[in-house]
Amino acid sequence: MDTVTTSDASIVAIPSALDRLLSSIQETLKLFDEYASTHRPPWAAHARRLRMITEFVEQQHQISADGCELPKTIEQIGRFGALLHAKREQARLTQRELAKLSGLTAQTINNIEKGRTKNIGQQTMLCLRGVPQLDLQTAELEAAMKHGPGYNCHIPDSFDTVGMINDLEGLLNGPGCHIEQTSAYLDHRSAIAYIALTQNPAYVSRFREAYPSKKLAYRIVTEAGQVPFKVVALGPGDGHLEVRFVQHLLGRLQPSEISLVLLDISNPLLTTAHKHAKELLGDRVDTSMVLGNFHDLAKFPQATTLDPKVAGRQKRIYLMMGFTLSNLDHEPRFFSYAFNHCTEGDFLIVDFQKRHCELNASDSEIMRRDPALNCPFPESRAKWLEVPLKAHVPDLISSRFSAELSTAQCPIPHSYMLENIATVKVRGQQEKRFSMLRVKRYDEASLTRSLARFGWHCVESVEFGPEKNTVAMLLVKRALAH
Repeated sequence: MDTVTTSDASIVAIPSALDRLLSSIQETLKLFDEYASTHRPPWAAHARRLRMITEFVEQQHQISADGCELPKTIEQIGRFGALLHAKREQARLTQRELAKLSGLTAQTINNIEKGRTKNIGQQTMLCLRGVPQLDLQTAELEAAMKHGPGYNCHIPDSFDTVGMINDLEGLLNGPGCHIEQTSAYLDHRSAIAYIALTQNPAYVSRFREAYPSKKLAYRIVTEAGQVPFKVVALGPGDGHLEVRFVQHLLGRLQPSEISLVLLDISNPLLTTAHKHAKELLGDRVDTSMVLGNFHDLAKFPQATTLDPKVAGRQKRIYLMMGFTLSNLDHEPRFFSYAFNHCTEGDFLIVDFQKRHCELNASDSEIMRRDPALNCPFPESRAKWLEVPLKAHVPDLISSRFSAELSTAQCPIPHSYMLENIATVKVRGQQEKRFSMLRVKRYDEASLTRSLARFGWHCVESVEFGPEKNTVAMLLVKRALAH
């Protein structure tokens, strides 16, 4: 018996032939239906048989087109884009080379890989599967459509961790400067030290255990009703605060339709947060990761776009927990542009540390009243912040840390900043100073008014923390376009 082989070209040609056959049958069926309306027997029976053939051809067309379900939701498109990017890199093809091989445009390839397309059609999938170098297997596509391991993270082409580490090393070996805050947890050693700080039992009991997540989850469901939610955690760190909030949200929803997106610039922190989310939330929540800078939020459709299947009902909830607000160099600019995609009814939760004295207090009074400015620098924080110095400054002799007041660089009225300064001694060089981390104190009324200017109106304010009136959480809701 002869063995019949089928070439890739003939496989790709099958759907085109089915397309033509399906179109021809549908045209004939219209004629049968018209004739059967006046001449019922035997034409009505023939029309029924023809309709069965049509249904069969449509079914085979779907199977031949891609061998599995096509990406439909933004999460599925994002996972398929990550798969395509990995396959293209593995095949050592540029986007332009893949475009030439597949018959698609380089822009189409780029949009798919970055998740910037609303749908991926059958013909596009066929073109990609027709490129032998990609070797897109049905099992891999099915995993991308589900929650397959390895395809739950979106990494933009422009993201360059090695480049960022090299830049950091160059700065730390320079004359001294302002270091961007992400350097404090960019590499694995820094991230491990940060996690140890935030999971310290004393810190957990003073701050984390007091977070009013349950109350805010209840208030959100009361405001929005039983709707699907897309929860986007900006800079989630180890993810403990964000996951606890989602747990309380799950307890209020019947049925619970929640997707969770974790967006962080630190790869080790992001994977730690994702692991924690999967352990506690499991398959009840569709959890995905985006590796990037949340200052560029608008560049990540995985974090901003609603699921097309429930877009008319789904609401976004943005989380900025763990004093992430302090990471913003210019809060008004961030809130003015980063959330332009938000619509009426979306939510934002931010926590912040409150100022320790009256609005008209002088700098000397602030320094006297704020504990961080008149107490020894916390040893646990010093151990964390010195990690990048020890890792990237080969001739380091010593470093000491202090907190210094700054009021001129705070765009939110009546707020002030504490700069964590590292004074560094290096062999053969003069003493140098680096601003390693910024911590801000806000006046709640001024912060609330600033958020309202950009369309976010206060729903709930909750004070908590080790001392009364020192830490607060704001739940704000997007109002009509302003």
